[in-house]
Amino acid sequence: MLWDELRQWVDRSLAPWARQQGLADLPAYALEEPPGGIDADAACNIALLLAKALKKPPRALAQELQQTLEAAAPELVESITVAGAGFLNFRFSSACLYREMQAVLHERERYGRSTEGEGKKVLLEFVSANPTGPLHVGHGRGAALGDSLGLILSHLGYAVAREYYVNDAGNQVRLLAESVRARCLELAGKHLDLPAEGYHGDYVKDIAEDFRQSHADGMEDLSAILSFSLRRMLQGIEKDLDDFGVRFDAWFSEASVIQKGLVEKYVQALKDRGCIQEYENAVWFVAPGEEGAEKDKDRVLRRKDGRWTYFATDVAYHADKFERGYERLIDIWGADHHGYVPRVKSSLQALGFDADRLHVVLYQLVSLLRGGAPVSMSKRSGDFITLREVLDEVGRDACRFFFALRGPNTALEFDLELAKKHTEENPVYYLQYAHARICSIFREAVKSKSGGSDLTLSLLKEK
Repeated sequence: MLWDELRQWVDRSLAPWARQQGLADLPAYALEEPPGGIDADAACNIALLLAKALKKPPRALAQELQQTLEAAAPELVESITVAGAGFLNFRFSSACLYREMQAVLHERERYGRSTEGEGKKVLLEFVSANPTGPLHVGHGRGAALGDSLGLILSHLGYAVAREYYVNDAGNQVRLLAESVRARCLELAGKHLDLPAEGYHGDYVKDIAEDFRQSHADGMEDLSAILSFSLRRMLQGIEKDLDDFGVRFDAWFSEASVIQKGLVEKYVQALKDRGCIQEYENAVWFVAPGEEGAEKDKDRVLRRKDGRWTYFATDVAYHADKFERGYERLIDIWGADHHGYVPRVKSSLQALGFDADRLHVVLYQLVSLLRGGAPVSMSKRSGDFITLREVLDEVGRDACRFFFALRGPNTALEFDLELAKKHTEENPVYYLQYAHARICSIFREAVKSKSGGSDLTLSLLKEK
């Protein structure tokens, strides 16, 4: 592809220059799409990276590199310019673009695929929302990012598995069951206060009604209510994700991590490595060389009452991912987990795994707007807007596009009215319109019985 070809040409053309400067290698520079308004196809920051080592002003160094590259007289680029503090901007030649278009026509769906991944196994965990309520718009953003990343990695030749981690072993699912039980008794004319930190959305009443109809004699059986509620919530989550175009290869139960003895196995392994402290009848994780972990409640593995913490099951779950033979782990988490990442990585390193093989993508919040004004909360969920509500209003394509419109590090504003507009103001409509026009061109090509080999691409002048 063009970008790979451009990088190879830059590396090859600058190698002799680098040796003259006494450099062993060129730095790991970036090739990126330039900001809007700049008449170029690619921007490179290599001069900015080399300026300090070579003790030269970045812009002057960029001009020197420009001359070196221009002397190579490439067919690949039409022009090389210096911009800003010292960026090199490249504009691809028309001949190069025509050649690339012919490649697209020839390779069709295979265009852009590569064997870069060499079949390496990647486990992509995303969404993994607690099964205690419907998916909300934040989960939708994580789903769009995770699924898109999975498609890209598969396109690059990686063997990608998508996994949803079901948090079905903690206090939150017990609170859900207690909330459903209170609603069951309420429907039967009895009274039981909802748990102080329980769930109040209309969906809890729906589960209670369904449970009451099928389990009339077991409305106080908390274990049965918990199993029924979990099953119902997971069915709803899977249906929402399926309608969103996201499907998982595996749903991995947190409870199974405990039942299979994985938590005990890896906590014992940490103890054998001197990474466990017992303090106030609780078990704490202490990374090698650290002191004072007893002051950090977030490092508790086992509570005073003997129950495992979420941190303990998460350590075991991630260790098991590596044991299953995955060469790279990728987690897509909300930005509120930023402080959690170092603890998980530290525990994996202490267990003897290469923590650098775990990559966590953190994404920022989503704000829903309607015509520029914030959207009020959902009655159904109780305190948030559900993914289902947004899907039903704007459709899957618009929903996925807007969730993936900004990088994960950027907070996202999603205007529902904008997403429904049939004007160029709506980027989704603009893309759909362009797609329709392209399909029209292909239909005309079929009528003319042209397979693309006889196209006069030089008639295309605008980039």
